[in-house]
Amino acid sequence: MAELSDAASVKRLLEELENREFDQEIFDRIYAEYLHTPLTLMQVAVHGEDEIVGFISCKGQSLLHHEGLVFEIQELIVTASHQGRGVGRQLIAALKPELAQLGAKSLEVTSNKRRKEAHAFYQTVGFANSHEKFTIYF
Repeated sequence: MAELSDAASVKRLLEELENREFDQEIFDRIYAEYLHTPLTLMQVAVHGEDEIVGFISCKGQSLLHHEGLVFEIQELIVTASHQGRGVGRQLIAALKPELAQLGAKSLEVTSNKRRKEAHAFYQTVGFANSHEKFTIYF
């Protein structure tokens, strides 16, 4: 499980994923919100004694059209130096028992169209490309 003390490492990983720096105040607020929101799950992957090299978060909600609880991965990142070592696979595997215990109907993920390697990864760990996502930005 991710903890408040992991925030700086998680921020660094997400900045690597998005290739930009985040506003510290906004990040801290949302990270704390994640930690205290029911049905929001976060895991970190640790290399050695304390180097955080991966992070996953997902949020659950009951959906009428699924007739139950559905979780969606919000963020998943493995630092470039540790990709290809099974870290992402382990992060997803660590969530599955908890999701099953909660009675989840499914786990979903959205990935930017430009992240072709991520798409291949998701398919190798069991995700089916079943939807198109459309966005309005404000």
